[in-house]
Amino acid sequence: MSGHITSIGIKGYKILKHTAKADSLEIDLQARAKRPPACTRCGSRRLQSKVFYLRRVRHLESFGRASKLRIRCRRFTCKACMRSFVQPLPGVLPGRHSTESFREDLYVLHHEGIPSSVMGRLKHVASATVSRIYSQFTRRKASERISLDCPLVLGIDEHTLHKKKQFSTTFCDLGNHRVFDIVPGKSAAELEGFLSQLRGREKVKMVCIDLCPAFRSLVRRYFPNAILIST
Repeated sequence: MSGHITSIGIKGYKILKHTAKADSLEIDLQARAKRPPACTRCGSRRLQSKVFYLRRVRHLESFGRASKLRIRCRRFTCKACMRSFVQPLPGVLPGRHSTESFREDLYVLHHEGIPSSVMGRLKHVASATVSRIYSQFTRRKASERISLDCPLVLGIDEHTLHKKKQFSTTFCDLGNHRVFDIVPGKSAAELEGFLSQLRGREKVKMVCIDLCPAFRSLVRRYFPNAILIST
């Protein structure tokens, strides 16, 4: 190894070697953790180490090439519940074929407006995969925001995610010029679950919407003290 790759941006791995190809970079890693603390299903510490397992996942681009990680880890068997499993890996969720860093990068780029078809061509993934990852991260970030107070000046607008015309609704923090959340759907039935959980709805001073009748009735119901502005 030439030594110019010393980190992949995820802690918990030892780099063994890397191979640069014309269009990709393959990096061999080994998980630093020798064994998990307990069974991921029942919590038992009675684990038996089995054979080594090679996990292959996509990662962020490096030096203009697509990165592919080959992670050397172990498979274990729990003596309590007899379940066999691969040790948990930092930055890679079970069953995923790419790192969380790679998946979040797709989410951010798609969120900034790059179509899923273009993303799929640039990143060599199916456009349906881009849409699925975007939906997963949208739900995750929505759950993270449940504890946040609603912006005092709120903008609400609908948009489509792709050609199949599946709608989503964007909630913008107009006072800070940023997106507050994106919720799948645009009807009252699809949005009521999200709106009912928002903290500080009664403190919202202004809500800007288009002429959609559904949005007008939702604003009056969930933001009773806000001034409604239609554009």
